[in-house]
Amino acid sequence: MLIRAVVGLVGFVALWSAAIPLFGVPNHVLPSPWQVAQQLIFLFERGNLLSHIQVTLMQIVWGFLIGLVLGIIAAIIFARIPFLERVSTPLILLLQTAPKIAIAPLLLLWLGLGAAPKIVLVAIVTFFPVMTAMLSGVKYINRSYIDLAKVLKLNPWQRFWHIEFPAAIPTVFAGATVATTLAMTAVVIGELMGANKGIGFLLATGQEDADTATVIAMVILLSVIGWAFYAALDYMRARMEARYS
Repeated sequence: MLIRAVVGLVGFVALWSAAIPLFGVPNHVLPSPWQVAQQLIFLFERGNLLSHIQVTLMQIVWGFLIGLVLGIIAAIIFARIPFLERVSTPLILLLQTAPKIAIAPLLLLWLGLGAAPKIVLVAIVTFFPVMTAMLSGVKYINRSYIDLAKVLKLNPWQRFWHIEFPAAIPTVFAGATVATTLAMTAVVIGELMGANKGIGFLLATGQEDADTATVIAMVILLSVIGWAFYAALDYMRARMEARYS
């Protein structure tokens, strides 16, 4: 997977470099890969880029973990109490279908310009795909496993840990994988709306200054972070499936 990613990246950079002189694209419209790399180096050395990356990563990780845990807990509760699921689903759908770019200003007004509104926004977008995936995994488990749990007289916790959770692992990770892309989008929306730190803040600053190299550098950086999260989840999925198989 890593080799394919590197080959694809090298090919993309080569096409990018060739397209600029071939089509006569001005530097202020599309800077060369070397210029973008120089800007990244400059931001690392003079712009304190590492601290901005740490802020964005912290917001993504905390928001994702909170949304993941709440999504799993909600799915377990809904599986046990179907009436509660029927009552809560319209409210959850209403929150999820509301444009996140409209929710972000409200969170900023309520929670300020710090990390809290970004973490909450990431948790919101993470919650729904994880909850629905976990709920599907628990609801549609093989009936023979449930019968086995009754024969063994497992209590609810034992049934969840030994039967339901292992069966739901593939669907939970599928939902979590979807949530990673949504989390990246949510944190950038939050930082674009109002922040004084983070990659989204640098993205907004580059836009205001008409600094195309900075904007492209931040987009690439966000894509790399998103890919790293996806790869980490895929690794964890493989380990969990191997453990419970």
